[in-house]
Amino acid sequence: MPTARRCQGCGATLGEPDAGATVVTCRFCGLGHDATATFPKFASAPAGTPERARRANRVIVGVVLVVVAVIAISALVPAFIGLRMAQTAVGLSSSGVTSRLNDSKRPIPPADLASSPQGGGWKVLATPPPEGGFTDFDPVASLPWAMGIGRAWASDAVLTRIDVGRVSATGVVDLGGEAGSGYRFVSPGRRQRWINETDAGERSLTATGLMLEIKGTQVRALPHEERTEASAPPPASLPLAEILERARRGRGFEDKPYYAGYLIHLPREGWVWYFRAVSGTTGYPRVRASDGRVYPY
Repeated sequence: MPTARRCQGCGATLGEPDAGATVVTCRFCGLGHDATATFPKFASAPAGTPERARRANRVIVGVVLVVVAVIAISALVPAFIGLRMAQTAVGLSSSGVTSRLNDSKRPIPPADLASSPQGGGWKVLATPPPEGGFTDFDPVASLPWAMGIGRAWASDAVLTRIDVGRVSATGVVDLGGEAGSGYRFVSPGRRQRWINETDAGERSLTATGLMLEIKGTQVRALPHEERTEASAPPPASLPLAEILERARRGRGFEDKPYYAGYLIHLPREGWVWYFRAVSGTTGYPRVRASDGRVYPY
């Protein structure tokens, strides 16, 4: 079966050569072909024909390049748009996280603690310094200041404990170390609200306890769930320096340069101090807060 000759320049069908002719010229692009070859080859052509062929080839190549470019752009544009949208989303998300972090560090007045649920984390407080400032902090002398913050959280707040992270033998509390000092409160009214909400089938977020911490020059509070029953009377204690001075004269109480300790209420003994070595490896007999006597009294 005969195969149609095709122009090697533009692909058009070539006609039959004239009788005795050895060159067939494409009537579309003017490119000459060898009529004697099985597969047409380029041959000489009349003057001006090669230039026409080159123009035709450039047109074809240009069309091909344009098509390839369009396909490539069509594939890249959606990917680029998706990348920009992802970057924008990440940027917005990062901005939101940064904003929330900044909000959590922004000091709030103690009165705002009343509406803070449990599980919300520590809140930095905008409050004046305690009695004696941060360099000469005495947790006993600063009790009115601490109770003011506790009552701003709940009008019926009751003190349950005082914590001292590091105190010298002379009674000077170090607030600049890793271990902070502070107070703990419970609220009978908030405790009853928590019980009522829980018994009604709700997931109560009512904070029934409040932890107050002083570290460095920062005061912060943590509303949380506290199930300790509030039955202790108002604390009665000698200043911390006097407590330690009397305790070191008692039996079984070692003379150390620094201590850690806390004040709690015992039903049969009243308010007592417990002291230990800062490392926590050694504990000492409890000390009665009202007179500084070491157990057994």
